[in-house]
Amino acid sequence: MEASVNFTQSAKIRSLVFTSLGHFTNDFNILLFSILITYYHSDFGISLAVLGAVAIIYSIISGLLSTPIGRYADKTRRYRFLLLSGFLILGISVYLFALSFVSASLALPVMIVASILFGFGQAFYHPLGSSVLNLTYGNSSASALGINGAFGSIGRSALPVILVPLIILVGEKYALIVLGSYMIIAGVIIYSGLSFIREHEIPASSRSASSSRNRDTLSRYSSVLAIIVAMVFIRSMFLTGTTTYISQFVLDRVRSETMMSIILTISFLTAVAGQPYFGRLTQKHGGKFTIGLTTGLSTLFFIFFMFAGTDPVLNTITYALYVFTAFSGFPVLMGYVNQIVPREISTTAGGMVWGIGNTVGGGIGIAIISILLYVHTTLIDAMWIMTIFGAVSLILFPLIPNKRSAARMKASTS
Repeated sequence: MEASVNFTQSAKIRSLVFTSLGHFTNDFNILLFSILITYYHSDFGISLAVLGAVAIIYSIISGLLSTPIGRYADKTRRYRFLLLSGFLILGISVYLFALSFVSASLALPVMIVASILFGFGQAFYHPLGSSVLNLTYGNSSASALGINGAFGSIGRSALPVILVPLIILVGEKYALIVLGSYMIIAGVIIYSGLSFIREHEIPASSRSASSSRNRDTLSRYSSVLAIIVAMVFIRSMFLTGTTTYISQFVLDRVRSETMMSIILTISFLTAVAGQPYFGRLTQKHGGKFTIGLTTGLSTLFFIFFMFAGTDPVLNTITYALYVFTAFSGFPVLMGYVNQIVPREISTTAGGMVWGIGNTVGGGIGIAIISILLYVHTTLIDAMWIMTIFGAVSLILFPLIPNKRSAARMKASTS
């Protein structure tokens, strides 16, 4: 096992600043396709079921790629190169989304290609950003992850209120060109800003031995990681399945694109406070406690939201409470992973929990709600059905290790 690396306070702050920019930029895209669904549906008449199927493509690709990207990152620690690659791919995919709005004949095929690249690009940030902070902050990474996650929430909240007015002003194509350009510029800035971690990359001559050690260590954690991944998988089916169609759902209720964007922006801004708060809870009480708390409360608040009717104020309050508790996954899940596993496999384990559990689970959730819509289930009934998965995920909660058990597991491999 590698000895702990001590970083200066300046280096820690730099890692937090530039990974936070990365999280803002990455999560600025989270609601992108959810917003674009309303335009593909209204401009080109593409059915919600087909659009849901396209959303499944990028979710599954993103989730499946996170683990191999994590393995490569643990073997090489080329975090900067991988982060830059992810943002370059995201920028190109957004350019292709812009191209899809040129004509009706291009819309669907180009949108599918863009979604494939979008999935590739989305696979990079979360396990990599978590590992950079785990490298620099060590045992106090959960609180840093909370602050970092808050910037992701700001990015997620900013998209509706920026993109929708920009589309109204210049049209879908040019608005998306602006967004794609920002992705690429941000990637270059992050690559430069994290230059100080280059010295911690593993030389090519040592990578084979590093990979072998990591495989042995990972095998000792396979059973506990499988339980965590399963719980996160089911939870994400609920969260991502409903979020994919939330723009259309709220629009159907309030009958105003502007009001819809305001409701979603205000709601997703609550996660700016939620992520640091639940990150601190994770560090203080352990990931198990916080996972149970956020999963239970988010399911309850979503039920309240479903009863909000057409009142914009009630929709905002109830959905904001849901977002506050539900969109805390980054500091809670990644902080929990860092509490359990050694640093040498943290990116791989993070890729499994975030990629397979959170992202692939989300893709399956999108598939289920899309199938429900395809067989002519109403959107409101489909939302109710997806809520069941949030409650079901709590069944696995007693099986994941608490803070003390996690510390013993981690110490046993040292």
